[in-house]
Amino acid sequence: MDEEFSLDEIISYARDFQNFEKVFSAVYLHPDWLTTIPSTRRWAILHHIVLSGNTVHFDQILPSQKSNVQFRLLTKTADQETVLDIAKSHVYLSDMLKRIERLIKLDELLNYAREGKWDQCIEIVKQDPSYGNEKPPYRRFYLIHHLAYWNAVEPFKEFLKIENFHFALLLRVDGKKVNDIAREANCEAFANFIEKEYTAYFDDDDDDDILYEPSAAQNMLNQHDANIIIVPHTIYNEPQSSSAPAKKLLNRAEVNKLVPRKAKPINISNIPTRYSSKTILNLLTCSLTRATVTDPVVAADGFTYERTAIENWLKANDCSPMTNEKLAHKDLTPNVLVKRLLDTLTQ
Repeated sequence: MDEEFSLDEIISYARDFQNFEKVFSAVYLHPDWLTTIPSTRRWAILHHIVLSGNTVHFDQILPSQKSNVQFRLLTKTADQETVLDIAKSHVYLSDMLKRIERLIKLDELLNYAREGKWDQCIEIVKQDPSYGNEKPPYRRFYLIHHLAYWNAVEPFKEFLKIENFHFALLLRVDGKKVNDIAREANCEAFANFIEKEYTAYFDDDDDDDILYEPSAAQNMLNQHDANIIIVPHTIYNEPQSSSAPAKKLLNRAEVNKLVPRKAKPINISNIPTRYSSKTILNLLTCSLTRATVTDPVVAADGFTYERTAIENWLKANDCSPMTNEKLAHKDLTPNVLVKRLLDTLTQ
């Protein structure tokens, strides 16, 4: 980057779904920033990217974590939500939810493989054979590399019995083929077996390198100065059927303009001990904007919103922004309980 930015500034960009190229560059320079939550913030950069629904940005940022051994996809927000919780909370995040659920399953597979638990690995690959040749972009090793490290010839053969599954033998780590990785780990049995069974893939001639496709992470590291594609982003509600209302596009800047930034600081220490802070914070958060409410109202769908935000939504929609179902009416009822609680905690 030509100029330095603080973590707080980068989180603000991520929160507003803006300047992703700066967010991207900052996180690649400081990988730990992706999941770091300053004391003045509730969410990390990762959580805001998930809320944006932009799976392209999500996929572009994750390879930055290859060098961050502390990275965890399910890092929690200050109010104990994971990216999975966030994705499940909004209809428009259906694509993001599918991506996160797949990454969680891949992590499960590769964690089992790292521990040599091949029966569990086989069951996962049986569910979806494509898992066997895939890995999250923040991990270094594919399933076949774990087999090499374990010298696991017999488990390798068991995987080949799975219907519609074949190993992609040219998957590499740091440019090294699986037989090279096996030998580095002193696993001669696996190296000899795979070289004998698949001679054409493991001869000394490197002409087959044209069959090797570098990882997405390596491509972005090599090209991000010149060729990063920044995709314009909008939030939308995905219709669930042909009879559902048309999509209403909203970007974060528009949402921010709808919500008055007058919310007072909340003193969590005033919360009665029988209530969790997460429960209270959820009550005080607009379901549409995820900002603290100042004038809370309840819509026909039963969710609490900031009045200005839901009124603007209802001008163009007759469906719930949370469920995408048609609302019985557009009347809004003041949420007196939340308003009283808000007044108490901000005194």
